[in-house]
Amino acid sequence: MAGAMPTGRPPGWWYPWIFVGGMLIVIAVNVVLVIFAVGTFSGLETTDHYRKGLAYQDALDATARQAELGWTAQVDFRPRPPGGESGGQSSGELALQFSDRDGQPLERLEVEAQFTRPTQAGFDHKAVLDSEGSGRYRASISFPMPGQWDLRVLARRDDARFQSTHRLLVP
Repeated sequence: MAGAMPTGRPPGWWYPWIFVGGMLIVIAVNVVLVIFAVGTFSGLETTDHYRKGLAYQDALDATARQAELGWTAQVDFRPRPPGGESGGQSSGELALQFSDRDGQPLERLEVEAQFTRPTQAGFDHKAVLDSEGSGRYRASISFPMPGQWDLRVLARRDDARFQSTHRLLVP
């Protein structure tokens, strides 16, 4: 029987189906990722955005008032060696020197230091600094853990307000 047609499939007939199966896997994974992305993001980045947007001008005005004051704050943080009386916690002495635009020391300020851990939430704390006279304010600070801390200094006297931010490295 010459010229008979071969029966059965040729070798390698399933190779194109490998490509089709791979593409189906990619499509299925993409569908799952899109479902998770759409289902978990509400589209709202900031709560109460309208009120915060209206308050933006107030923040700009406060910055301008602070610049008009001409106050400056010099930060001096001296860490203490770990252990000892701090009970193993990291600690140190925070001293601030406030002066006006003419370089004269600022007296009668209410000074607060706010500490925020930039890499981990839940460890924020505050300290009120005591006046030592001649524009110098001091507090002994204990930190729950060593590392980088953001210091926000808030000072006020009557209606005048001042704030500045600094980065501290606590050993």
